[in-house]
Order: sequence, then structure tokens, then C-alpha cells
Amino acid sequence: MRARIHNRAGEIPSDGWYQIEVTGEHPAGEGRTQVIDQAAMESIVNRFQAEAAVENFAGMLVDADHLSHDLDNATEALAWAQELCIRSGQLHARLDLTDLGEAAIRNKRYKFTSTEYDAPDIQDLGRGRVRPLRLAGLALTNRPNNRGAKPLSNRQTSESTDTTTTTTNTMQPIATKLGLDPAASETDILAAIDALMLKCSESDTKEAGAQADAIMNRFGDRIPADKRADVKARLITNRADTEAMLELLPPATTKAAPERIFNRADATAPNPAGDGDKATVEANKTAAAIRNRAAEIQRTQKLPFNRAFGLAQAELS
Repeated sequence: MRARIHNRAGEIPSDGWYQIEVTGEHPAGEGRTQVIDQAAMESIVNRFQAEAAVENFAGMLVDADHLSHDLDNATEALAWAQELCIRSGQLHARLDLTDLGEAAIRNKRYKFTSTEYDAPDIQDLGRGRVRPLRLAGLALTNRPNNRGAKPLSNRQTSESTDTTTTTTNTMQPIATKLGLDPAASETDILAAIDALMLKCSESDTKEAGAQADAIMNRFGDRIPADKRADVKARLITNRADTEAMLELLPPATTKAAPERIFNRADATAPNPAGDGDKATVEANKTAAAIRNRAAEIQRTQKLPFNRAFGLAQAELS
């Protein structure tokens, strides 16, 4: 079930847009049935328009009965397909006819078009039903396979005033930009946009939280502990005003730790060696200095007295 599908169908409006496919279910060889429905046409249009968006796109060759695949045959173009669209529920192509193609249609040498689909671009729907997803080739023919369209040369007056809206999927560039298949449905495209917006929102929230934390660290001595959550929330929602408010707050005052209480008399202990012993006097001075320095370290560095005393002793001994 890897064979290429060749079809023949078409209708010619007078504005350069030609019906090239017939909706419905048609035989496709090898016991298969090809399904030409809305999903198939949207995919075919989107894939073609994506390829047409490439720089220097010349158009898709429209030959006679797909004979250009054999290099022993002529490869002259009867037309070049420039655009695809869905019009009045049918697949259409805008063809730039060559002199050969215009004469062939005007003189009724060819009266139908034939679409062509490559095997890799055919979706298996099960039970022998397949859906084409990409147009691989186009030809003029007199042996239509997908029957149901008017001959190319059967132009009606009403066609020249056809006001049916072209329904080319204009979301194809968006799908491509989002990394989706050009044939992605509108639902898939909107879902991808929602996911992208959510990701951006989460990223913005994370960044705003990090910036808020940095500002709170800078003003840590000005924010009461029980207000930090509220201040962070305000920084995230209105960083500039909240940061300006923090600038105006005075730094928190540090309450000095109470000095240790010694319940003893102020008099010095008796000096067995006599009050006149110079070494003892100096030792007492040093001890007093260490004690006073320990109290100062405890107060300024908020350390336990034993730790402060050890630091003072190492400093003054």
C-alpha cells in the first residue's frame, strides 16, 4: 500500500482559480478508498502554502497526464500552480497557464485536472480508507478518476461573478512559528498558544519572585518578620512603588542585650602578697579589662558571655 495516487477532476472558474479535487470517497487502487474531506483539504492547502512561502517558489508544475515523471517524455509545463484554497467546499488551485495550457483548454484538448499524492503523505484511516495530506503533483487529463466536477472548458456566466470566499487557512504561518505541523488544526494551534502563554507567565512569576527576594535581602533590617510575606507579594505585583516605600523606612534599631548581673561586692579580693605588689595590681587590671571587653563584645555581637569572655581574653591577654 505504498503506491502513488493519481486522480483526475476539476472545474474552471474564470478568475484563474480551478477546482482540482472533488470531495467524497473515491477508488485509489490496490483496494483502497481515498477520502477527500475537510481535514484532507485543509492539510493539502496548508502544506502547499508552507512550501509556497519558501523564497523563489516558482509554482508546482502542471503537465499532461503526469507524463513528466518519465524523462523520455516532454516536461513542458501547461501551467504552474501558485496557490491553493478551499472554495465552496471544494479544493481549488490558482493556475498560471502557459501558452500551451491556455490553448489546450480553450480548444478542449484537455478538459479535466488530475491530482497526485505521494505514499508518505497519505494517512491510513483503516479498513482500506486513506486520506491524502499533501499535493505532490497536478496534471491536465481527459481521464478523470475522481468524477463529479465540470469540465475545464465548461465556463458559466455566473462564475465570473462568483463571490464565494476563499478559505485558505491563514493560521498556517502561526502553526509553523509554534513548531507545529503546517496542517495543524485551529484547536491544536490555540492549545499550543495557551501552553506557551502559561510557560511565559510561570517564567515571569519566577523571575519576579527572585527579584523580590533580592530586594528584601537588601532591606532586611527594615522589614518586620511578620510582614515579609506581605511585602514580597507587593514587590511582585508593584515592585517600583514597594521598593520606594522600603527606601523611606528607617533601619530597625537594635536593642542592646542586658548586661550580666554580678551579685557581689565591688571591693577587690584581699591581696595576700600585699596591696603594694605591682604584679598583682597589673593582673587585676588585666582581669578587669578582659571582663569589660567581654561585656562589650556580648552587647555588640550578641554572643553568650562565655564566648564573649573567651574572645576578650584572647584579645587582651
